[in-house]
Amino acid sequence: MAILFKKTRELEGKITTFLMNIMQAGFLFARAYDKYFESGVSADFLTLRQQVSALEAENDGLRRDVESQLYVQMLLPDMRSDILSLIEGCDKVINKYESDLILLSVERPKIPVVLKDDLTRLIEVNVACVEALISGFKAFMAGSGTSDFVAQVYRLEHQVDLQAMDLKQVVFQTMRVPLARQMQLKEFIYGIEKISDMAEDTADMISVMVVKHAI
Repeated sequence: MAILFKKTRELEGKITTFLMNIMQAGFLFARAYDKYFESGVSADFLTLRQQVSALEAENDGLRRDVESQLYVQMLLPDMRSDILSLIEGCDKVINKYESDLILLSVERPKIPVVLKDDLTRLIEVNVACVEALISGFKAFMAGSGTSDFVAQVYRLEHQVDLQAMDLKQVVFQTMRVPLARQMQLKEFIYGIEKISDMAEDTADMISVMVVKHAI
């Protein structure tokens, strides 16, 4: 029993590290965009992008370790598939952080000054939405209440939708730039917006799992 308890604690530690890496990646993602707004693809921006990539790579290893422990060591059989589903949902978020920064460094769009403050706020709300998801995941693992965190994810995701729509309207209705540039800016706005959609999808899973385990 002591060995089993130790293995479970090790597993929980890996999951906690996995989740903390996602929160750290969100912080770095926001900082990277700030640096891009200041000076484009600078050395500081590239350093932040590399740090996000390093966290994503570490999480790939942690995800495989957790999956192996759950199945090979037969840990938490009643929650095994649910935990893996939530981990996969959260993994999509950190993958999105990384892929968006890579795309930013490759395409290097010119962000109009008029959009920068609103884009910064859009990023902040998306990161907060992911943080609410992580808190909900932790609450689920601890067997405590998740409803407040899930509700917060939904509220922030809706806020993101409204903010993103306003930004797209600015791009297409007030900016006098070529259509190709408008479309590029729209795609970057959508890429940021998609982060909260991923968080919402995973929060939906938490809601279903709470009901399932309460039966």
